[in-house]
Amino acid sequence: MALKKYETKDLRNICLVGAQGDGKTSLGEVLLFNAKVTNRLGSIDEGNTVLDNTEDEIERKTSISLSVAFCEHNNCKINILNTPGYGDFIGEVCAALAVAESSVFVISADSGVNPVCENLWGYLENHKMPTVIFLNKLDKENLNFEQIIAEIKEKLNHQVAVINLPEKTGEGFSSLVNIFEGNVPESAVKWNESLIESISSSDDSLTEKYLEGKEITKDELKAALTKAIMERKVFPVLCGSAAKNIGIKELADFIVNYLPAPEVANDNAHLGALVYKTVSEPGMGQLNFVKLISGTLEAGKDIFNFTKNTRERIGQLCYVQGKKRIDAAGVSIGDLVSLVKLKDTKTNDILGDEKNQPDIKQIAFPETLYQKAIVTKSKGDSEKVGNALALVIIENPTIHYFFNGETKEMILAGVGSLQLEVVMKKIRNRYGVDVELHSPRVPYKETIHGKSEVQGKYKRQSGGRGQYGDCWLKLEPLARSKGFEFINKIVGGAIPKNYIPAIEKGVKEAMDQGVIAGYPVVDVQVTVFDGSYHEVDSSDMAFKIAGAMALRKGVSEARPAILEPIVNLEVTIPDGYMGTIMGDLNSRRGRVLGMEKVGKKELVKAQIPMGEIFEYATELRSLTKGSGEYTMKFSHYEEAPPQIAQPLVDAYRKAKEAEVAAKQ
Repeated sequence: MALKKYETKDLRNICLVGAQGDGKTSLGEVLLFNAKVTNRLGSIDEGNTVLDNTEDEIERKTSISLSVAFCEHNNCKINILNTPGYGDFIGEVCAALAVAESSVFVISADSGVNPVCENLWGYLENHKMPTVIFLNKLDKENLNFEQIIAEIKEKLNHQVAVINLPEKTGEGFSSLVNIFEGNVPESAVKWNESLIESISSSDDSLTEKYLEGKEITKDELKAALTKAIMERKVFPVLCGSAAKNIGIKELADFIVNYLPAPEVANDNAHLGALVYKTVSEPGMGQLNFVKLISGTLEAGKDIFNFTKNTRERIGQLCYVQGKKRIDAAGVSIGDLVSLVKLKDTKTNDILGDEKNQPDIKQIAFPETLYQKAIVTKSKGDSEKVGNALALVIIENPTIHYFFNGETKEMILAGVGSLQLEVVMKKIRNRYGVDVELHSPRVPYKETIHGKSEVQGKYKRQSGGRGQYGDCWLKLEPLARSKGFEFINKIVGGAIPKNYIPAIEKGVKEAMDQGVIAGYPVVDVQVTVFDGSYHEVDSSDMAFKIAGAMALRKGVSEARPAILEPIVNLEVTIPDGYMGTIMGDLNSRRGRVLGMEKVGKKELVKAQIPMGEIFEYATELRSLTKGSGEYTMKFSHYEEAPPQIAQPLVDAYRKAKEAEVAAKQ
């Protein structure tokens, strides 16, 4: 049976946002249960929730991906976008914020406003998202309600306004006092006055009335509150307990009565839609989650994908209830719907009518800084890994993979270690490819500090025509990042011109292979200035080998050194973590370049060796309790200190010795 079509004014798209463990999924499950979507309340511990329904989420008992469901309440359709609270999956939060008109920010009363809450609140601020705060778990013991509200005001926004409050907290928590509507008991008068003051201060005409002591009607307050929420001048706080199903009906009522419906653009005749999530499962096909922004979506209709520049045909239209699909009778502007088995369409694609490209902003996903090298157990699995990754990352646009030509490794990049761990598990379980993740190789380089003049002579006689190539090279250092220069100063025909390119080729190949530690040689000027040849035995191959021999010898005699990559690092942290971060950066051989205040946070700028921060995404979260963020950009190469360089040289020498021994 198809779900009826709801008008745009009767739609509410809300995303549940909050730190891990604060109760977002539990809240969503109670909303669904109260609306009779389920006949049994889903339990995270029992692994039977509508919202956390993937194998990994059931196993880990936490949200990993953005999940979608809906409930019907007071003749409105509430689309629920449940987001993960763990930092590795912040891309899922970004996708939800891109299509929701408002958010319910869940805070656990027993843990309060932790650093992760502050971080997530920053995302809501950046998206200018109208937000209601749901203070959850008021059934926990040893709570101080006034202190919790004060903390929310101090750390998130002082313009919070309490809508209802518990008669008592802890085990005896069973009911709420509504201080916005109905009779207000004497114990809640101060909260009522504070609420009226907050709402009045958001509206000039009401401010004047309030200051003059004139009566402000309920209708005036309700209209002002709706407007103030939209303009982010007031952040209502509603209280409750998802575990005890207290305050959930009041929250649903508030969502319907005060949170905004989707906007309808002036030009709404032409189709415009954004794909905010894609799921692909073996045997199930591909499912695209779409927000209809303008125009109409109909089964059997041709649409154009402006991102991929391809045409698609809509098959089935459905609404999603966790893993369950429900046919859609029709889709109104602003609604969230799913399209089944489109061929080329993926997350962040923009859909429309071919001749009328819609003006839709794509989702701004976070930069992927955490990298690991993919190692297969079997050589034959390399191609399988590539195919599996191509399918798995369809579901997560914050995952990328690429081949690093410098280190000759396949690299998987994401937001953090848990995210990559989940991807690897999918590859193993879905596609049967045995893979591991290792720290990537650091792309060190080799260079020289001195000059050398060396001979490379290759002479071989084994019956018949021999091989003969002889060249003299001069090696000199170039300025950093100048790369490589090859100069021909042969005069008098000591080496025929046709052999010079072969010498250069041999030099380049030897530089690429490395000399002292197996890393490419850079910033060297090589001049061929003398040599000899044989009329019969000389060849391109002989001079190529001679050039390589001379280069290796010349580097060894010209005070060789190892260069390491240095990156510019910008770390954003809350107040109170400066000493910890500075000490950590110093321990990683970092150089702090400066510090500055950015809003409520501190920004530390530093330069640090790349090899010191491969695990930084995970370690920064640990140091800052999940609240630290950073960006990174390559800066330059500089000489590595002996304690870094010498082990690389020693390891390369031992590997070469073992290679020679194996051939004997």
